[in-house]
Amino acid sequence: MQISEKWAELLEPGLRSIFELQRDALAATSQIPALFNVIGSSKAAEYFLSIGGFGDWTEYKGAIEYQDNEQGHKTTLTHKEYVQGFAVERKLVDDDQYNIINARPRGLALAAMRTREKHAASIFNNAFSSSYTGGDAVALCSNSHPYSPLNASVQDNYGTYSLTYDNLVTVRRLMREYKDDKGELVPIMPDVLVVPPELEETAYGIKMTANKPGQTDLQANFIGSKFQTVVWDYLTDSNAWFVLDSALARQHLLWIDRKPLEFAADPTGDYNLVARYRGYMRYSYGWSDWRFLYGNNPS
Repeated sequence: MQISEKWAELLEPGLRSIFELQRDALAATSQIPALFNVIGSSKAAEYFLSIGGFGDWTEYKGAIEYQDNEQGHKTTLTHKEYVQGFAVERKLVDDDQYNIINARPRGLALAAMRTREKHAASIFNNAFSSSYTGGDAVALCSNSHPYSPLNASVQDNYGTYSLTYDNLVTVRRLMREYKDDKGELVPIMPDVLVVPPELEETAYGIKMTANKPGQTDLQANFIGSKFQTVVWDYLTDSNAWFVLDSALARQHLLWIDRKPLEFAADPTGDYNLVARYRGYMRYSYGWSDWRFLYGNNPS
C-alpha cells in the first residue's frame, strides 16, 4: 500500500474484511442460535411479563365466559455495551508487516465471539446459584419456583442426578409434569441434552447404542432417538448437565442484540503515527420463564 496521510483510512476496509470473515466463521460454531431466541431491540431494555394460563373450555350455553389471566412474573433485560480495540503503528505499514497487522482484527473478532459465548453459557453455569435469579426471584434451576405471584406453591426443575440412561428417562418424565399457574400441565417435549466436554462420551453412549446401555436382553434404546446432544465447551462444571425443550427455549431463553457486533476506525486515533480501530456490541441475555429447562448438579 502506498503510504500517504490517509494510510489509516486506506487500511480500514481490509481490516474490516478480516474481522468479519473471522466473526462469521466463529458464528457458525456458536451455540447461541441453536439454543436461544435471538432477537433485536430498539430500546434501552426489554421487559417480559408472563401471563397466566386459561382454564379448560366450557360448553357454550348462550353466553361466553371471559376469563381474566393472572399477571405473572416480570423479567427485565437491560442491554450492556462491550468494546475492545487495537492499534496499528505507522512503522508496521512502512515495513510491510501485514502478517502482524492482519492478526489483530482476527484476534479482535475471536475475543468478541468468545465473550458472547461465555455470556450465553453463564446462564447455564450460574443456573443453580441464588445470586443469579429470574423474574420469580429464584435461580433458573431451583426447587422453589412459585406457580405465580399469587400462588406460593412451588415447582422443581433442579436435580442432582448423574448422567445415565435411566436418569435421562427420569428427567424427561419430570419435565412433562411441569404445571402452569393454574396447576394445568404445560405441553413439554424435552428434546435437547446439553453437556460439557467431560460428559460427551457418556452422552454419546446413551444416544448412539441400538439397545439400552448395560442390558443383556437386547432391550431397545428408548431414549436415544428422542434427543439432540449439544456439547458446549464453555460449560464450566464437568458434572452438570441440562435437558431442555427446544421449542420453549426459543420462546423463553433470550439473547437480544441491541447493536450487532461492528468494526470501525476510532476517530480519536493519531493517524500520523498510530491508527486505532475498535469493535463494539451491545446486548442482553436471560430467560423469561424457567419451564424450558431441567438442570442437574451432581455432587
